[in-house]
Amino acid sequence: MSPALQNNSAQSSLPAASLPASDRLLLRAGSRIAPASDRAEWRRNWHAELWHMHHRRARIHNLPGLSAGLLRDALWLRVESWRRAYSGTAALCIASVGGLCVVAALLGLAAAGRDQFRLVIGSRIPRFLVESLLVVIVSFATSSSRYVDQRTTGKTLCWIRRQLFLAAKSALLLVLAFLLSADLCLPLFTRMPMTADALQVFTFELCAIAGLMWAFRDQDQRCKHCLCALSTPAQVGRPSHNLLEWTGTQQACRFGHGVFSTPEMLSTWRPHSHWAEGLELQIETTS
Repeated sequence: MSPALQNNSAQSSLPAASLPASDRLLLRAGSRIAPASDRAEWRRNWHAELWHMHHRRARIHNLPGLSAGLLRDALWLRVESWRRAYSGTAALCIASVGGLCVVAALLGLAAAGRDQFRLVIGSRIPRFLVESLLVVIVSFATSSSRYVDQRTTGKTLCWIRRQLFLAAKSALLLVLAFLLSADLCLPLFTRMPMTADALQVFTFELCAIAGLMWAFRDQDQRCKHCLCALSTPAQVGRPSHNLLEWTGTQQACRFGHGVFSTPEMLSTWRPHSHWAEGLELQIETTS
């Protein structure tokens, strides 16, 4: 930030009265937008910048642009703090899928109108429930779980949270698949109802199975405690030494809850992916 940052230590101690009332209002408004962890440093930097703009000898009248930059900088800090706090969390996943459901419903309303949309959706809800039950049963029966939970004694609450998250995510994905299949077939319901009906069933089943497969995979790629997305997979071991040592990929929780290991080759001594945490993780690293 210009020469003001060079004299930041001296100018940051200046009283707020050294600035015009409009700038003090801007600083107060920006302070409310900026996150609490960065608020003090943000206020010192921008106070020094505004003071420099008003008191340097060769004045450049660029205060409107500087004021807009002040508010944009505070807003960016707020958005960045939200991104760090919610990126990869279970709440963001549920909110994202729910938002897609709302968008799909609005698209159907815009394309067919309120009355026709309610008629088509309402008449197919009982069939949707039956089809969803069949798709869930088939998906659970055909999916091979790569994750084996070990030493979960005393962690019943974490297990319940994982199952509730998976159930909520799967239910929203089924609703999204139903709405998308209805949106795609809405133009055909008035002219070719039988064809549209069959196409809607096929589209729903295809989207629902794809969505549930993603839900199971996403569930494996999350921490078993906080349900946050794990880090990018990192290669561990040497592929040429599969018979002598463990080789595969590892993903760690960003909060240090544990590490998820996936073997490159299944063997009798490591037939599944493995979640290690706490004392168990320390024993593995030292052995």
